[in-house]
Amino acid sequence: MLLSSFSYKESKWELTNLTLASSSCLIVGRNSTGKTRSIHALQNVVSFMQMKQFFLGVNSFSAEMVFADAVDSHFKMNYSFAVKDGIIDKESLIVNDEVLIKRTSKTARYKSDVINPPTDKLIVQVRRDKNAYPEIEQLMIWAEGVNCVSCSDINPYTIIGSSRFISPFSFSELVDALDNDEKGRVLKNASKLDYNIISISTLKANESVKLVNVKEKLVSENIFDMQLSSGMLRTLYLLCYMEYIKKSSKASLLLIDDMSEGLDYSRSTRLGRMIFDDCSQNGLQVIASSNDAFLMDVVDISNWQILRRIGSKVTSINQYTNPDLFRKFKMTGLSNFDFFSSDFIDKYLSKGE
Repeated sequence: MLLSSFSYKESKWELTNLTLASSSCLIVGRNSTGKTRSIHALQNVVSFMQMKQFFLGVNSFSAEMVFADAVDSHFKMNYSFAVKDGIIDKESLIVNDEVLIKRTSKTARYKSDVINPPTDKLIVQVRRDKNAYPEIEQLMIWAEGVNCVSCSDINPYTIIGSSRFISPFSFSELVDALDNDEKGRVLKNASKLDYNIISISTLKANESVKLVNVKEKLVSENIFDMQLSSGMLRTLYLLCYMEYIKKSSKASLLLIDDMSEGLDYSRSTRLGRMIFDDCSQNGLQVIASSNDAFLMDVVDISNWQILRRIGSKVTSINQYTNPDLFRKFKMTGLSNFDFFSSDFIDKYLSKGE
């Protein structure tokens, strides 16, 4: 099941109809347009569905998600809900035009049955039964399989405080979770990115801290994670993270904020291709955000979501909302990054075409 559309609204910020018509999506936009906040918004919704803590204390919001099926072109699921100060204000689940859940602040129904769920719980949270409510189970299994990592937050102890919400594992936890074969694949992929590493392991520094120990070819002394360059650290973390989430049969969606942050051209483009290809081969949808020019040039613009913000409202430009714009740019022969950095989009929109 693929997320194909996402909308989200808080009191002072709104994201309208992020259209995700493929299994791979790159969110781009100028600074302060809402790239990171869009990733956080989706993670906040999923966190609430998983009955985890609210992200950054946001406990009043509304969201709508539309899902498609990669095999069944006739399948469509629309799920939406609104929360006010932690209390469910409305909830709706429609599958293939059949209304399964219809809830307001006063009434709640599952199909034709009147039900009485807790005011602070979603119906999809309290009606988990794969035989009685298969569509609800399908939705919740998707939510359980959403993973998120913020590349700009990765450090040797990733992560402290609220950032653990976005990158939930320390580097040492990830390394310890991998078996020898999985570590071998990490080293093989690192080698493809010109990191000549022959071993990766953990070392207990004290009762509360573990370090990651990296051995490089032709370097006599081992290197600890705190001594790695930020680019090398982020790359190894992502490679380990990919191996970790592929262990789970439930893995459904990978959110990556600030992808390719701090990498040079060669590594940025190769890592981007590696992550996108790996997700595709394992049936994992990926939504990444980046302003990295190198990465933009290797991700087809048909997979782009270009964010634009006016005040507190963020909208998305993509090949489905503006097909003629994308078609005309492809005819120019310019690079992908030119599409983002030039005034081509502004001129097109100002003409009202």
